[in-house]
Amino acid sequence: MVEQAAWPTATTLKDHWQWRPEWAIERPCLMWYLTFENQPELHELATRAQSCLQGVETVDLVPPQWLHLTLDDVGFVDEMPLARVDDVLESARVGMEGWEVPSMTLGPVDTMADALVLRAAPEDELGLLRARLRSSTVTALGAKASSGPATFWPHVTLAYINDACDRRTVMEPLAAVSSDEVVVARPQLALAAVTRRDRHYQW
Repeated sequence: MVEQAAWPTATTLKDHWQWRPEWAIERPCLMWYLTFENQPELHELATRAQSCLQGVETVDLVPPQWLHLTLDDVGFVDEMPLARVDDVLESARVGMEGWEVPSMTLGPVDTMADALVLRAAPEDELGLLRARLRSSTVTALGAKASSGPATFWPHVTLAYINDACDRRTVMEPLAAVSSDEVVVARPQLALAAVTRRDRHYQW
C-alpha cells in the first residue's frame, strides 16, 4: 500500500501561475497523465461546476477537453532526445504489464493550495500506478530523472487560482454541486508533451 498524505487544506489560496518559472510558454514538458476523452458525465459535471463560477475573477477555468489527472513529471522535451523518450515508453510498458488503470470516482469538489479540483479515488491504487510509472522512468533515465512532487493527492483540476483569495470565494458558489461525484470507467494513460498556454495546460 502507498501511504497517502493528508489532503492539503488551506483557508487562503494562492496564484498557481507563480509555480515553476522555468516552465515557459511553448516549452513542452513530458508528463504522465490520465485523460478523459469520451467521458460525457465528467464533462457535464465540470460544465455545471464551472457555470457556477462565472464572474469569479480569481479562477481560470479548465476547458473540458483539457481535463486531466497528473501522475508524474518526466522532463522537458528540449532536454530529452527522442531515443530516450522511446526508452521511457518501453520501460513503462514492461512495468505496467499485467496492470490496468482502475475505474475512478471523481468528486467531491475541493480546493488545493492553488486550484479548485475534483478529488480522485481510489487513492491507494492511483498511488501505486504513480509509483510504477516513477520506477519505470528511473529505470529508463537513471536515478536523477525529473519527477513531480514527493507527495501525491490524486485530483482533476476544474480551475486554477490566478490571485490570492479566500477559499470561500471559490467554494460558496459551488454549494449546489460540491458533493457530486462521477465514475470514470476507462481513463486513458498517456505520456503527454504538455504546454502551458493561455493559463491552462494543453498537450
